[in-house]
Amino acid sequence: MHEFDEEIDALAAKILEYSLIRLKKDPPLDGPWSYEELYSEVGETITAKGLGGEKALDIFKHVLAQACISTDHPRYLAFIPSAPTESATLFDLVVGASALYGGSWLEGAGAVFAENQALRWLSDLAQFPSSSGGVFVQGGTVGNLSALVAARHSARGKFPGVKRWVIAASSQAHSSIKSAADVMDVEVLTIPTDRNEKMQGSTTAFEIDKYHLANPDHRVFAVVATAGSTNLGIIDDLKGVGQIASERGIWYHIDGAY
Repeated sequence: MHEFDEEIDALAAKILEYSLIRLKKDPPLDGPWSYEELYSEVGETITAKGLGGEKALDIFKHVLAQACISTDHPRYLAFIPSAPTESATLFDLVVGASALYGGSWLEGAGAVFAENQALRWLSDLAQFPSSSGGVFVQGGTVGNLSALVAARHSARGKFPGVKRWVIAASSQAHSSIKSAADVMDVEVLTIPTDRNEKMQGSTTAFEIDKYHLANPDHRVFAVVATAGSTNLGIIDDLKGVGQIASERGIWYHIDGAY
Protein backbone atom coordinates (compact mmCIF):
# COMPACT_ATOMS: atom_id res chain seq x y z
CA MET A 1 0.00 0.00 0.00
CA HIS A 2 2.79 2.42 0.87
CA GLU A 3 5.38 1.35 -1.70
CA PHE A 4 5.74 2.91 -5.14
CA ASP A 5 5.77 -0.36 -7.09
CA GLU A 6 5.09 -1.09 -10.76
CA GLU A 7 1.32 -1.14 -10.23
CA ILE A 8 1.35 2.30 -8.58
CA ASP A 9 3.72 3.60 -11.25
CA ALA A 10 1.28 2.52 -13.98
CA LEU A 11 -1.64 4.04 -12.08
CA ALA A 12 0.25 7.31 -11.64
CA ALA A 13 0.84 7.52 -15.38
CA LYS A 14 -2.88 7.00 -16.07
CA ILE A 15 -3.87 9.59 -13.45
CA LEU A 16 -1.48 12.19 -14.87
CA GLU A 17 -2.66 11.43 -18.39
CA TYR A 18 -6.32 11.85 -17.39
CA SER A 19 -5.57 15.06 -15.48
CA LEU A 20 -3.73 16.65 -18.41
CA ILE A 21 -6.42 15.68 -20.93
CA ARG A 22 -9.15 17.02 -18.64
CA LEU A 23 -7.32 20.33 -18.12
CA LYS A 24 -6.54 20.87 -21.79
CA LYS A 25 -9.96 20.17 -23.27
CA ASP A 26 -13.04 22.38 -23.12
CA PRO A 27 -14.70 21.48 -19.82
CA PRO A 28 -17.91 19.46 -20.12
CA LEU A 29 -20.89 20.92 -18.30
CA ASP A 30 -22.19 17.48 -17.22
CA GLY A 31 -24.82 17.25 -14.50
CA PRO A 32 -26.32 15.07 -11.76
CA TRP A 33 -27.47 11.52 -12.41
CA SER A 34 -30.14 9.74 -10.40
CA TYR A 35 -29.18 7.23 -7.70
CA GLU A 36 -30.60 4.42 -9.84
CA GLU A 37 -28.51 5.46 -12.85
CA LEU A 38 -25.34 5.65 -10.78
CA TYR A 39 -25.91 2.33 -9.04
CA SER A 40 -26.65 0.67 -12.37
CA GLU A 41 -23.31 1.84 -13.76
CA VAL A 42 -21.12 1.59 -10.66
CA GLY A 43 -22.63 -0.98 -8.32
CA GLU A 44 -20.85 -1.44 -4.98
CA THR A 45 -17.60 0.48 -4.60
CA ILE A 46 -16.64 -1.12 -1.27
CA THR A 47 -15.84 -4.79 -1.82
CA ALA A 48 -13.97 -7.52 0.04
CA LYS A 49 -11.13 -7.59 -2.50
CA GLY A 50 -11.25 -3.92 -3.42
CA LEU A 51 -11.66 -2.43 -6.88
CA GLY A 52 -8.02 -1.67 -7.50
CA GLY A 53 -6.63 1.67 -8.58
CA GLU A 54 -7.18 1.34 -12.33
CA LYS A 55 -10.79 0.17 -11.96
CA ALA A 56 -11.50 2.98 -9.49
CA LEU A 57 -10.03 5.53 -11.92
CA ASP A 58 -12.09 4.07 -14.76
CA ILE A 59 -15.31 4.37 -12.73
CA PHE A 60 -14.44 7.92 -11.76
CA LYS A 61 -13.53 8.98 -15.30
CA HIS A 62 -16.49 7.45 -17.11
CA VAL A 63 -19.26 7.69 -14.50
CA LEU A 64 -18.66 9.65 -11.29
CA ALA A 65 -16.98 12.69 -12.84
CA GLN A 66 -19.66 12.85 -15.52
CA ALA A 67 -22.34 12.90 -12.83
CA CYS A 68 -20.92 16.13 -11.40
CA ILE A 69 -21.26 19.65 -12.79
CA SER A 70 -17.91 21.04 -13.94
CA THR A 71 -17.27 24.22 -11.95
CA ASP A 72 -14.78 25.44 -14.56
CA HIS A 73 -17.39 25.48 -17.33
CA PRO A 74 -17.93 29.02 -18.71
CA ARG A 75 -21.70 28.66 -18.26
CA TYR A 76 -21.41 27.58 -14.62
CA LEU A 77 -22.70 30.76 -12.98
CA ALA A 78 -24.99 29.53 -10.18
CA PHE A 79 -22.48 29.04 -7.36
CA ILE A 80 -18.81 29.71 -6.66
CA PRO A 81 -17.57 26.77 -4.58
CA SER A 82 -14.02 26.83 -5.95
CA ALA A 83 -11.53 28.82 -8.01
CA PRO A 84 -10.96 26.39 -10.88
CA THR A 85 -8.10 27.98 -12.78
CA GLU A 86 -5.67 25.62 -14.44
CA SER A 87 -2.86 26.68 -12.11
CA ALA A 88 -4.99 26.17 -8.99
CA THR A 89 -6.07 22.72 -10.14
CA LEU A 90 -2.51 21.68 -10.93
CA PHE A 91 -1.29 22.84 -7.53
CA ASP A 92 -3.99 20.78 -5.83
CA LEU A 93 -2.15 17.82 -7.34
CA VAL A 94 1.20 19.17 -6.13
CA VAL A 95 -0.04 19.81 -2.59
CA GLY A 96 -1.74 16.41 -2.39
CA ALA A 97 1.40 14.62 -3.57
CA SER A 98 3.49 16.49 -0.99
CA ALA A 99 1.50 15.10 1.97
CA LEU A 100 1.43 18.42 3.82
CA TYR A 101 -0.26 19.32 7.08
CA GLY A 102 -0.57 23.06 7.57
CA GLY A 103 -2.27 23.13 10.96
CA SER A 104 0.78 24.28 12.91
CA TRP A 105 4.19 25.87 12.35
CA LEU A 106 5.88 22.79 13.84
CA GLU A 107 4.50 20.45 11.19
CA GLY A 108 4.03 22.78 8.25
CA ALA A 109 6.17 25.91 8.57
CA GLY A 110 6.53 26.31 4.81
CA ALA A 111 2.79 25.98 4.17
CA VAL A 112 1.89 28.34 7.02
CA PHE A 113 4.46 30.87 5.79
CA ALA A 114 2.95 30.80 2.29
CA GLU A 115 -0.57 31.06 3.74
CA ASN A 116 0.40 34.10 5.78
CA GLN A 117 1.94 35.74 2.72
CA ALA A 118 -1.33 35.29 0.80
CA LEU A 119 -3.35 36.56 3.76
CA ARG A 120 -1.15 39.64 4.04
CA TRP A 121 -1.71 40.37 0.34
CA LEU A 122 -5.50 40.02 0.70
CA SER A 123 -5.48 42.18 3.83
CA ASP A 124 -3.58 44.91 2.03
CA LEU A 125 -6.04 44.80 -0.88
CA ALA A 126 -8.90 45.28 1.60
CA GLN A 127 -6.93 48.06 3.35
CA PHE A 128 -6.97 46.20 6.65
CA PRO A 129 -4.42 47.25 9.32
CA SER A 130 -1.01 45.61 9.49
CA SER A 131 -2.09 43.83 12.68
CA SER A 132 -4.79 41.86 10.84
CA GLY A 133 -4.49 38.12 10.35
CA GLY A 134 -6.54 35.12 9.38
CA VAL A 135 -6.64 31.58 8.12
CA PHE A 136 -7.87 29.88 4.96
CA VAL A 137 -10.76 27.43 5.37
CA GLN A 138 -12.65 25.19 2.96
CA GLY A 139 -15.42 27.67 2.16
CA GLY A 140 -17.76 30.42 3.26
CA THR A 141 -19.83 28.20 5.54
CA VAL A 142 -16.83 27.16 7.64
CA GLY A 143 -15.51 30.73 7.46
CA ASN A 144 -18.73 32.16 8.87
CA LEU A 145 -18.87 29.55 11.63
CA SER A 146 -15.22 30.17 12.60
CA ALA A 147 -15.71 33.95 12.71
CA LEU A 148 -18.90 33.75 14.78
CA VAL A 149 -17.35 31.34 17.28
CA ALA A 150 -14.49 33.84 17.68
CA ALA A 151 -17.03 36.62 18.15
CA ARG A 152 -18.87 34.78 20.91
CA HIS A 153 -15.61 33.88 22.63
CA SER A 154 -14.69 37.56 22.68
CA ALA A 155 -18.11 38.60 23.98
CA ARG A 156 -18.10 36.08 26.82
CA GLY A 157 -15.09 37.81 28.33
CA LYS A 158 -16.72 41.25 28.10
CA PHE A 159 -20.31 40.48 29.11
CA PRO A 160 -20.54 37.88 31.90
CA GLY A 161 -23.93 36.62 33.04
CA VAL A 162 -25.62 36.59 29.64
CA LYS A 163 -28.27 33.87 29.44
CA ARG A 164 -28.74 33.81 25.68
CA TRP A 165 -26.42 34.91 22.89
CA VAL A 166 -27.78 36.36 19.65
CA ILE A 167 -26.54 37.01 16.09
CA ALA A 168 -28.07 39.92 14.17
CA ALA A 169 -28.34 39.34 10.41
CA SER A 170 -30.66 40.28 7.58
CA SER A 171 -33.18 38.05 5.85
CA GLN A 172 -30.83 38.02 2.84
CA ALA A 173 -27.86 36.64 4.80
CA HIS A 174 -26.43 33.35 3.59
CA SER A 175 -28.10 30.21 4.95
CA SER A 176 -24.83 29.27 6.65
CA ILE A 177 -25.46 32.00 9.24
CA LYS A 178 -28.56 30.15 10.45
CA SER A 179 -26.64 26.87 10.28
CA ALA A 180 -23.82 28.35 12.37
CA ALA A 181 -26.35 29.61 14.92
CA ASP A 182 -27.85 26.12 15.18
CA VAL A 183 -24.41 24.55 15.70
CA MET A 184 -23.52 27.18 18.32
CA ASP A 185 -26.96 27.03 20.00
CA VAL A 186 -27.55 30.77 19.70
CA GLU A 187 -30.45 32.84 18.40
CA VAL A 188 -30.70 34.87 15.19
CA LEU A 189 -32.27 38.33 15.25
CA THR A 190 -33.51 38.97 11.70
CA ILE A 191 -33.04 42.57 10.62
CA PRO A 192 -35.60 43.84 8.06
CA THR A 193 -34.14 45.07 4.79
CA ASP A 194 -35.07 48.11 2.71
CA ARG A 195 -36.89 47.99 -0.63
CA ASN A 196 -33.61 47.06 -2.32
CA GLU A 197 -33.12 44.13 0.10
CA LYS A 198 -30.19 45.91 1.79
CA MET A 199 -29.59 45.89 5.53
CA GLN A 200 -29.24 49.51 6.68
CA GLY A 201 -27.37 50.79 9.73
CA SER A 202 -30.32 52.76 11.12
CA THR A 203 -32.69 49.78 10.95
CA THR A 204 -30.07 47.49 12.46
CA ALA A 205 -29.55 49.88 15.38
CA PHE A 206 -33.29 50.17 16.00
CA GLU A 207 -33.87 46.40 15.97
CA ILE A 208 -30.90 45.61 18.23
CA ASP A 209 -31.80 48.29 20.77
CA LYS A 210 -35.43 47.16 20.78
CA TYR A 211 -34.38 43.54 21.28
CA HIS A 212 -32.03 44.35 24.16
CA LEU A 213 -34.73 46.42 25.86
CA ALA A 214 -37.23 43.56 25.61
CA ASN A 215 -34.66 40.88 26.56
CA PRO A 216 -32.27 42.34 29.17
CA ASP A 217 -30.57 38.99 29.86
CA HIS A 218 -29.87 38.36 26.16
CA ARG A 219 -27.00 39.89 24.20
CA VAL A 220 -26.31 40.43 20.50
CA PHE A 221 -22.65 39.43 20.21
CA ALA A 222 -22.25 39.75 16.43
CA VAL A 223 -23.75 41.68 13.55
CA VAL A 224 -23.42 40.01 10.16
CA ALA A 225 -23.48 42.15 7.02
CA THR A 226 -23.15 40.76 3.52
CA ALA A 227 -20.82 42.02 0.79
CA GLY A 228 -22.60 40.38 -2.13
CA SER A 229 -25.50 38.04 -1.38
CA THR A 230 -25.57 34.72 -3.25
CA ASN A 231 -29.01 35.24 -4.77
CA LEU A 232 -28.87 38.85 -5.97
CA GLY A 233 -25.33 40.12 -5.28
CA ILE A 234 -26.67 42.65 -2.77
CA ILE A 235 -24.16 44.64 -0.71
CA ASP A 236 -25.45 45.85 2.64
CA ASP A 237 -24.82 49.29 4.13
CA LEU A 238 -21.39 48.15 5.31
CA LYS A 239 -20.24 51.50 6.68
CA GLY A 240 -23.50 52.28 8.48
CA VAL A 241 -23.85 48.81 10.00
CA GLY A 242 -20.21 48.85 11.06
CA GLN A 243 -20.64 52.18 12.80
CA ILE A 244 -23.62 51.07 14.89
CA ALA A 245 -21.84 47.83 15.80
CA SER A 246 -18.78 49.77 16.94
CA GLU A 247 -20.89 52.16 19.01
CA ARG A 248 -22.47 49.22 20.86
CA GLY A 249 -19.32 47.16 21.31
CA ILE A 250 -20.62 44.39 19.05
CA TRP A 251 -18.38 42.23 16.87
CA TYR A 252 -18.85 43.18 13.22
CA HIS A 253 -18.61 40.34 10.71
CA ILE A 254 -18.83 40.86 6.95
CA ASP A 255 -19.63 37.78 4.88
CA GLY A 256 -17.72 38.46 1.68
CA ALA A 257 -17.43 34.87 0.46
CA TYR A 258 -19.48 35.44 -2.67
